[in-house]
Amino acid sequence: MKELKGKEKIERAISKIKKLPVAGLKKLLIPKLEKEGYIKLEFSKPEMGRDVIVEFTVQDNNEKREEYDSRSQLKKLLKQILEKTNWRLMSDGIYYRLGILTGRLRSYENEEDLLKLVKSK
Repeated sequence: MKELKGKEKIERAISKIKKLPVAGLKKLLIPKLEKEGYIKLEFSKPEMGRDVIVEFTVQDNNEKREEYDSRSQLKKLLKQILEKTNWRLMSDGIYYRLGILTGRLRSYENEEDLLKLVKSK
């Protein structure tokens, strides 16, 4: 009985994850990033493999923010925004040069991967 309830709970959690296409991801990110001073979000051509991986570039519009603060605030912001979606910031992190930040986002599509996302929370 406990196993059945646990399975139902996991299935409900998976169903609550927003499965966003790349265009939907961009629509979600742009206003929230701009509010925090990160502008001109651009995606590169996606890598199509087992997962879809998209490299992004964004500019830090806050000239007073130092490199470390800019990277860490963007990482924290992305983690927060993407928490309820099928997208995650990849572990290779965020790079910074002259106010331009780059990183990679990975999508999770199949049930097995979504299950891992739910269990990791």
